[in-house]
Amino acid sequence: MDTTEALAATTAAVEGKLSKGLKKTLKKLIGKDLQDQLLVADAKLGNAIKDKLNLSCLSNTSVQELMRCIRSQMDGLLAGLPKKEMAAMALGLAHSLSRYKLKFSPDKIDTMIVQAVCLLDDLDKELNNYIMRCREWYGWHFPELGKIITDNIAFVKTIKTIG
Repeated sequence: MDTTEALAATTAAVEGKLSKGLKKTLKKLIGKDLQDQLLVADAKLGNAIKDKLNLSCLSNTSVQELMRCIRSQMDGLLAGLPKKEMAAMALGLAHSLSRYKLKFSPDKIDTMIVQAVCLLDDLDKELNNYIMRCREWYGWHFPELGKIITDNIAFVKTIKTIG
């Protein structure tokens, strides 16, 4: 499977659709006396499998936990594939999927604005956390300083100067 096929299969799975490769594999397994239920991580994908192949699918919290355990043990389960190579493939697929989603998003300009605003919010939260920790930790050495200097930037600059 090359990158294009992997991207197509992943995109189909994300959208809750059945890719050609997955359909072909499941048809092979159905012929080999498959159990009466198939465990699927995504309920939408399970519905697509049920519609196309008339195969009962189960998706619940237990299945999600099982999938999490499988992902955490992936290195041991896939023998013969170096961890570095696996990480590189996963990263490449993630980048391709992100580009695909942005490329075909009808309101991609709005998406970029929303992402920028979210980034600014995240940065603001992190800065507030750092200031709070700085005040708390330095308060052990010089507790009066927090009451004397209320401006955060001036507080940090003062600490830097005092040492």
